[in-house]
Amino acid sequence: MGKANDELPPRSWFPPGLIGDIAYFIMRAAPHPNPQIALTGAIALFAGITGKAYNTYTFAGLNVYILVLAKTAMGKEAANSGISKLLAAISAKIPAAKTFKGPMLISSAGLLKWMAENPSCVSVVGEFGYKLKAWHSPKASPNDEMLKAVLLDLYGKSGHDNSVDPMAYSDAAKSTGPIKAPALSLLCESVPSVVNEALNEQAVASGFVPRFYVVYVEGNRARFQEDLIGTPPDDLVDRLAAVAAKCLELNSLQKVRVVAISDDAKAMFRDFSDWITDQVNASSSEVQRELLSRAHLKAVKLASLQAVACSFENPVVSVAEVDWAIHWVQEQTAKLLSQFENGEMGFVGGNEVMQQNEVRRAFQECIQSDYDKVLKTNYRGPRTMHLMQIVTHSYLSNRLYRLPTFKLDPKGPSQAIQRAIRGLVDNGELEEVGAVELWDYYGEARRAKAYREPVKNTKSKLRLENGGITFDL
Repeated sequence: MGKANDELPPRSWFPPGLIGDIAYFIMRAAPHPNPQIALTGAIALFAGITGKAYNTYTFAGLNVYILVLAKTAMGKEAANSGISKLLAAISAKIPAAKTFKGPMLISSAGLLKWMAENPSCVSVVGEFGYKLKAWHSPKASPNDEMLKAVLLDLYGKSGHDNSVDPMAYSDAAKSTGPIKAPALSLLCESVPSVVNEALNEQAVASGFVPRFYVVYVEGNRARFQEDLIGTPPDDLVDRLAAVAAKCLELNSLQKVRVVAISDDAKAMFRDFSDWITDQVNASSSEVQRELLSRAHLKAVKLASLQAVACSFENPVVSVAEVDWAIHWVQEQTAKLLSQFENGEMGFVGGNEVMQQNEVRRAFQECIQSDYDKVLKTNYRGPRTMHLMQIVTHSYLSNRLYRLPTFKLDPKGPSQAIQRAIRGLVDNGELEEVGAVELWDYYGEARRAKAYREPVKNTKSKLRLENGGITFDL
């Protein structure tokens, strides 16, 4: 392996079975590989193929909605590329397998027409954050409203005994009959900032966001992979083609295989469901209640997919699948909840929670940075003042002025910065240093402003005494 590949995780980083093998291929085929992105692509592809043919022990289909959030140039396109390569390879053996690649999300009528003919598929949606903004805008078009409603409905209709009701349009050519157990899977990608701005409590309350596995891709961009794989291994193609052939057969006969589950695995899911119920009953946050509401279903779907990936002829969910699935779901839910709790969701302009968080970050950045560095950020105070962990207003203003949450504030950035700082002063997190102290100790003009943490909020405090610096413990 080349130098770049030495940095990649081994095959054992991924789960066993076909999902892990698909993910490993996607990662090895990516110019800038990322294991998290590769895994989401593998899960989405496998769900697109098996979503209708297999059901969980709770009789839900195995379709999934996944939203991958990663910074620009992290390699998000690798998942779509890997899916396309694998479907092309198995379609060469089984032509009907090409129907597992779903359509673009343009209109509800077009989507339902496709699902009527191709009831199990995965659609890959790029720049999904902009679609979310359009769908959840107060000025959303009727087409956007209808498409969102159809996606909400399709998610829960993949179970064998379910169907989507007929849709009648003024244009008869767009009308559809009932669709039995359609299994649409989505793999959506976007940068976090656009999605964070698009999502708010209303988007959660509508049930749209809770349907998604929301995966935040962390870390830095990987180095270019010189010895990347161009085509899928024959063994992987053969095994995936066998699963595709089985699913196409079941789908054509309108039959379904229910994934079995061991008693111990079922007990783990029962405990997980009870834990969710306790959390929901104890929470006063509607966001938390909604995000947790489908966590059990998402974990059951994921564990069942993994069981099929390990043995599609006789899939059985074991403790190992349950443990992996619950961990995956809990991790994502906790991360998404933290985004709401930190005020990072919804339109950022004027978001006072986010503004205060930015002040906190800028304050800590200043006191933890070298004096020479903060001088370049308009600190405007002597070294002794910085050693005393006093942060000037000029520094905070310089750091915060261009951030979207301040720049887009209806009152303007200057007033927004002052309001955020005043909020932290009022709640006791910061205190303003008196003008007399600034002048007597540091020679700063009386009109200058500066802030520090109150003594009661710190374990120790720097203090000037007799021209030297000591600690108050």
